Amino acid sequence: MMNILALETTGKYGSAAVISGEGKVFSAVSAEEMNHLKGMIDLVDEAIKSAGIAKSGLTHVAASVGPGSFTGIRIGVTTARVMAQMLGLPCVGVSSLEGMAYGVLDDAVSAGALYVVPLINARRHQTYAAVYEAQFTSDLENRSLSSVMEEKQYMIEDLLEALSAKLAEHDGAKIFFTGDGIDAYAEIIEGTLPEGSFIYAPEEIRYQLAAPVAEIALRKAQAGQTVDYSELMPEYMRLAEAEQRLKAGTLSDRIRKPVQ
Repeated sequence: MMNILALETTGKYGSAAVISGEGKVFSAVSAEEMNHLKGMIDLVDEAIKSAGIAKSGLTHVAASVGPGSFTGIRIGVTTARVMAQMLGLPCVGVSSLEGMAYGVLDDAVSAGALYVVPLINARRHQTYAAVYEAQFTSDLENRSLSSVMEEKQYMIEDLLEALSAKLAEHDGAKIFFTGDGIDAYAEIIEGTLPEGSFIYAPEEIRYQLAAPVAEIALRKAQAGQTVDYSELMPEYMRLAEAEQRLKAGTLSDRIRKPVQ
């Protein structure tokens, strides 16, 4: 029987979840912002205990690999790699954007939204984002997402321009936004898109959570989409600011000069 441990540290709140092969999820979520380094192991222990198993009962370790907070990504991926190496388990990497989209899919469908847009604030009008189309059967029982705009770094204005074009193609369509990009760019969104054409995820489900990461990881593990711990890699989607400046030759000589 599968028991997958999933870690989510790419946003402001860390979380861990264990999912069984039947899809039952047991979660632990931090109430403290950006407490990943100190609190992750406690969250892992809490999720495993809630699932009623021991660490030896785990079969896979999954991590949200980004994009998101650079420090958070490193903590989550490193923790997953260390645990997988110690326990001799395969790993599953999951996109944080995909996890965010699936985390709000039920709410998006219930709200009548055609598009689901996870939006992570990358500062200075930049975002990490993707656009998915919500797909479901007439009885709303079977729901899924189809990618219609790739995961990448977008300027918020460019993303909204593309979304405006999609709304023009589908009269009456609605967009369901989730992520901390709402907090940063609500004024721009509201000044660009037609009134009534978009919905914001409520705060309790707006930010990254381990439960949907676990659900995606289960599907990937069942399909054999696993990697060795040494192959689980972060997806930063852009260089850190210091690396960008170093590459551009604008990093201070004081910072670049090695300590003697």
